[in-house]
Amino acid sequence: MTTTPAPESTTKFTAATFDPLSLYPSMMRIGHRYENTLGQRLAAGGFKGPQDVAVAPDGWLYVINRYSEAGVTVARSRFVRVRLDDTGYEDDIVISFSGELDPVGAETMPSAVMCAIDSSGTLFVTDEHANVVAKFDSATGDARGHWGTAGDGPGELNAPSGIALDADENVWVVSSLNHRIERFTRDGQHISGFGGFGSDPGQLNHPWGIAVDPVTGTLVVADWRNDRVQRFSFDGELLQVIGRPGNGPGEMNRPSGVAVDSHGDIYVADRSNDRVLMFNPRGMFIESFRGDATLNERGIGKLMTNLDMVRIRENVVNLDDEKRFRNPTSVTIGPDGLVLMVDSGRYRIQVYRKLCRELSPEEIDPAAIHVDPELT
Repeated sequence: MTTTPAPESTTKFTAATFDPLSLYPSMMRIGHRYENTLGQRLAAGGFKGPQDVAVAPDGWLYVINRYSEAGVTVARSRFVRVRLDDTGYEDDIVISFSGELDPVGAETMPSAVMCAIDSSGTLFVTDEHANVVAKFDSATGDARGHWGTAGDGPGELNAPSGIALDADENVWVVSSLNHRIERFTRDGQHISGFGGFGSDPGQLNHPWGIAVDPVTGTLVVADWRNDRVQRFSFDGELLQVIGRPGNGPGEMNRPSGVAVDSHGDIYVADRSNDRVLMFNPRGMFIESFRGDATLNERGIGKLMTNLDMVRIRENVVNLDDEKRFRNPTSVTIGPDGLVLMVDSGRYRIQVYRKLCRELSPEEIDPAAIHVDPELT
């Protein structure tokens, strides 16, 4: 199988030179297979308002939980560690300036939004009310500092949401209420930024999620209130607009998260349509995911200890809704073709596996030999 290497950080694309047909590998699509469901609705040792997930170099998943109700013993914002086989759930990381549980009602980071992790295992997380980016050691859970200045000027943050790392491990942050994208060093030094409010192509209105395309090194942004996805160069030049408002195939209603895989395929958490959309690198709609979750082993074990719940479940007329997404917030690309979809409204992550084959040039027949004579 051939792969397309990630470009050097100096690669420059313009609207004239960005050509998806030549930049991405040729492939044969087979589809996606539902693999597993992670999580359980628990305030401790499970998920409570999951928002986003990052995959660490050692295979652990770090899931942001944003507990919406103040509690005495449960942190409002925390990372839950879990494995892809739905094991683990050990040693939650409290998201606060100190890394320790803050007093109820005085949380320093009550509104964690999205996260990313670097090659050394450092976790980065945004908080839309504290207007900061905080860092944590994923191995120990220790807080490693935070940075960010509230404001509406270049490099300042106003309701930061999406966060992504590029090939140089610079940090791209969506400043949602500033309608801008900002680039920082890992230590918070401002490098550059772009964006402005509006609905015209290239403008932004409450952008939310962001991803770096690993094939081209371009930025893909979920333009939340404009109900679309836009692709930009690192210099902020518009390269592509994908989607439009609506609930039909390929249309969007408040897209909140976005991810790009190693083939350049784009996955969008179409939050208010309760689904995840997939587009190819050219921006063509390919398929949608509505959810296929089944009760996992942890859930079965919990039900078996409560006969009342078993009886109630036996009388449910339609279990179909249980499978489906409710307000999915984000999508993350996992290892080996896995796609992790954070099903926030149902307190879980649904895992799919992409099935495809990359084609080398020698595997592709000349187009002429497949021409139907009746069509010429």
